[in-house]
Amino acid sequence: MVLCVSVWIAGSASAAPPKKPMAAQFSKLITSSPFTIQPASAGSFVSSPLERDWMLGSIRPSGDGWSVTLINKKNRKQRIRLLPGFSADGFEILDVSQDINDPENSRVHIGKGSQKAWIGYDAKLIKARPAKTTNRSSSIPANLGKRVATPTPGQASGSRQRRVVVPRNKP
Repeated sequence: MVLCVSVWIAGSASAAPPKKPMAAQFSKLITSSPFTIQPASAGSFVSSPLERDWMLGSIRPSGDGWSVTLINKKNRKQRIRLLPGFSADGFEILDVSQDINDPENSRVHIGKGSQKAWIGYDAKLIKARPAKTTNRSSSIPANLGKRVATPTPGQASGSRQRRVVVPRNKP
C-alpha cells in the first residue's frame, strides 16, 4: 500500500496542470455553426424600392427649406425636383441630413405614399466632370511684347513664299 501511494504521488507530481483552451481554436466552429445567426451584410441590403430606383442629384438651401433633385438610376434623364412645401409625383421631403465637410455623406429622407427611405449620392453612378482648363499657350499670341515689322507688298514674309497663279485667257 505504501508503494501504491508513493507511485500515485510521484505520478501526480510530474503531470502538468490542464491548459486553458484559446478562443481562436473554436472560431471556425462558432462561425459555421447552424445555431449562430449570421449578420446581414450592410451593402447588399436595400430596404426600399425608393433606394433601389433613385439617387440624390443635389441638395440646395431654398428659402425656408431645401430644394432636392432626385435622379432615376435606370434612366438618368428622368429627374424629380422637390421644392419646400410642394410634392412632385407623390414624393415629399421628410428630412435632410447634409454633411458640409463631406458632401458624399449627405442624405435625404424621402417619402412616397407608404414608402420611406434615406436616399444619398451613389458613388458608382455619379462621375465628377473634369474641370475645364484653359490652354494658356494657345490663347496668348506668340508675338506678345515683341516688335513686329509691317509686311512689305511683293516680298515674302519670313520663310514662307506665296505663289500666285494667273489664269490665261483662251482664244
